[in-house]
Amino acid sequence: MRTASRRITRKDIRQPDWFVLAMRRFVAFSKTNQTALIAGAAVIVFLGAALFGLSLYRGRQNRLAAEEYARAVDLYHDGKYKEALDALNRLELYSSTYYSRMGLLYAANAQAALQNTTAAVDSLHRLLDREKKDPMLRQSAYVSLGYTQEQRAQWGDAAQSYAEAEKIAGPLKGDATLGKARSYAQAGHTKEAIAAYRKFLADNPDSERFNEISVRAGELEAKAGQAPAK
Repeated sequence: MRTASRRITRKDIRQPDWFVLAMRRFVAFSKTNQTALIAGAAVIVFLGAALFGLSLYRGRQNRLAAEEYARAVDLYHDGKYKEALDALNRLELYSSTYYSRMGLLYAANAQAALQNTTAAVDSLHRLLDREKKDPMLRQSAYVSLGYTQEQRAQWGDAAQSYAEAEKIAGPLKGDATLGKARSYAQAGHTKEAIAAYRKFLADNPDSERFNEISVRAGELEAKAGQAPAK
């Protein structure tokens, strides 16, 4: 059954729709709160400008750091360690960038090449203090620190640094295990050295150094009076 349609009266036509009402309310609210709205808009504009400026600043810092870093790395690979260090020191101007932290690793290697192992150890500790997230960079720093400590005959410290590097999943894990074994052997901790060499063999059965490390572990076991592992 068809229902009768509702007739639109003159009163309905004169009644304002929801959009008109909403706009009237908004205008009234704006007049009442004009100062607050202007202040809020100013804050939004200021924050937008600040974020845009910060983005530009960071982009410029990264670009300048990248240029200085590339220059330093080229000098390092050319064997010009002193000149490389001068360029790497300038990276401290961009200490918030990743290039600055990478630069500390190159600085430590350059300092070690110049036989300044004290400075190298200091650079690596600074790197580890600054870089808390990148596992590859931290592993590289710990391995370099262990190697530098070996040069200084600090066998216990070296073994500890290599052990920290070994905890990190990365391409230098095997090098860290061997460094730890080497340091333990130098410190006279034969049992720990053997365990580290055997761990390397178990973790790296396809290593090109497998036979060499196996012989070394066997020699230590013979020296310690242990039966060689099979």
